[in-house]
Amino acid sequence: MIDLETARQEVERGPRNSFSESFAELFNRQGVDSLHRSGGEHHLTASCLVIDPVTEAVLLNHHRKAGLWGQFGGHLESADASLHDAARREAEEESGLRPLTRVTADPIDLHVHDLSAAFGTCTRHFDVVFAAQASTDDSPNVSDESFDVAWFPLDRLPDDLMPDLPDRLPGLFRSAVSALSSRA
Repeated sequence: MIDLETARQEVERGPRNSFSESFAELFNRQGVDSLHRSGGEHHLTASCLVIDPVTEAVLLNHHRKAGLWGQFGGHLESADASLHDAARREAEEESGLRPLTRVTADPIDLHVHDLSAAFGTCTRHFDVVFAAQASTDDSPNVSDESFDVAWFPLDRLPDDLMPDLPDRLPGLFRSAVSALSSRA
């Protein structure tokens, strides 16, 4: 399982934004419990935005609990040695695309969001967002956690996206393209 210091270092390598200080406060307040779903109502998650830069498309899942479209992601598990590993695992499990070989080494975004009652005891996720590259020619598979998985051109996104994703997605896409290009 990822340790607290590794998580802190990965978060610090992410872009500074309005949520950065919230992550530091979470780590200071909850310590290692911030890494576990069972550690309290507020905890870390890792997610992965899968893009196809050639067609300017994103691969999204229609999340079963949320009932909305969003990037792949979820809680950290004991086999995850890093947030990067957790983001890759979640994207591979939820998209069916294996292996995702082009995944950013560092986060492209840090985000904090509140959750609906459908998520049970989880009330707030501190999400560390990575990016991966795939092709719209790749055929995703729907996991038990989703109603559907589909590619969407950036100019034709579904109406029922996660609440703040319509505003964030263009910037996330640009950040993903930039990070993946610098990795080449």
